[in-house]
Amino acid sequence: MRIRWIAVVVLFVTVSACGRSEDPLPGFRRASSEERAALMRSVLDYYALRARAFISGEPGALFLAYPKLQQGQDLREGINLDGFWVPHMRELDVVDVTDDLEGYEAARFYVKQSAAVAFVHGWEIWNYPRGDHTGLEFFTRIDLASDAGGWIVERTDEQMMGERPPRTPNP
Repeated sequence: MRIRWIAVVVLFVTVSACGRSEDPLPGFRRASSEERAALMRSVLDYYALRARAFISGEPGALFLAYPKLQQGQDLREGINLDGFWVPHMRELDVVDVTDDLEGYEAARFYVKQSAAVAFVHGWEIWNYPRGDHTGLEFFTRIDLASDAGGWIVERTDEQMMGERPPRTPNP
C-alpha cells in the first residue's frame, strides 16, 4: 500500500511540475486570424527581400527596410545573421532562392500589444547557375514590432546545429 502512495505522489509531483512550466512568452497570446494574416505577410516580405539580397549580394535594401537586423549579430547563437549570409550567398553565386516557411509545420504567431513573435519551421533552397542546388531546413524565431505601416522584423534567431529549438508556447 505504501508503494502505491509513493507512486501516486511521484506521479502528482511530475504532472504538476510539467503543468507549471515557465511560459517562454509571458503576456503574449496566440494571434487572431486577421493578425496572423498580417504577420505572415510581413514575414513573407522579409524573406522575399532577404532572397533578393542573397542573389544580388547587396544587403542595403534589406537593412533599410529592417535596420535593427544590422545590430546584435551572433554567429554562435544564430541571432541576426543576414549580414553574415548575404556575402556568403554572393560567393556561392546563388542565382535563385526558394523558401517554404511552412514546409515542416504551420507558422505560429503570438502578439502582445505592439510586439509579436513568429516561429517558422520550413526549408530554403539555394539554386546555382550550373543547375544544382542546396536545400536546408530552418527553425527560426522572428521578433516583430508594429509601426504605422504594419509589422516590421526586428530580430531573427535561427536554430543552429546542435542548439535546442527555441522554446515556444504549447500549441
